[in-house]
Amino acid sequence: SVSWHWLHREMSSNFAGETGAVAIYHGALSAISLRAAFAPLPETARTFAAAHMEAEGQHLALLENTVPVSKRTRLLPAWRTAGWALGFLPTLVCGAPGLYRTVASVESFVEEHYQQQIIPLSKSGECPELVRLLTHCCADEVHHREDALKQLPPGAGGPVAWAWGALVKTGSRVAAELARRI
Repeated sequence: SVSWHWLHREMSSNFAGETGAVAIYHGALSAISLRAAFAPLPETARTFAAAHMEAEGQHLALLENTVPVSKRTRLLPAWRTAGWALGFLPTLVCGAPGLYRTVASVESFVEEHYQQQIIPLSKSGECPELVRLLTHCCADEVHHREDALKQLPPGAGGPVAWAWGALVKTGSRVAAELARRI
């Protein structure tokens, strides 16, 4: 049997994550607009960010209808700010590769995060509608990660990119845990 306390905490974390994801793309689009004056990025970066922001907005709308206000983290303003900065800074400083590396790292974490809920819920047979919703969102996140990795130019790896990816994944883990608790 699924612990409802566990599930409420996980859904709070999911809501925070989708809130942060929308903000990441807002931040990236702001950086892309700012860079247009001095170091324009390819239109593919804007298209990527806009399309992914729309998908994340749809996830957030689904969760708004699923997670009661009383079960959402109180840290949402911080998530919006942190998400915006996470999209803005690497895109501004490193251009499209910074955006794509950040998205790939975040989405790698998100896939693991959703799977940690989907697997036990599926095994228990409880909440089949929620399992469908989480599976749908997870599949989109995997697509976002694969899309970001596909956009990275050859040789865009290296120790700095690896370190940035590790920092983003670790930060995502910490953020998810905080959203579960506060």
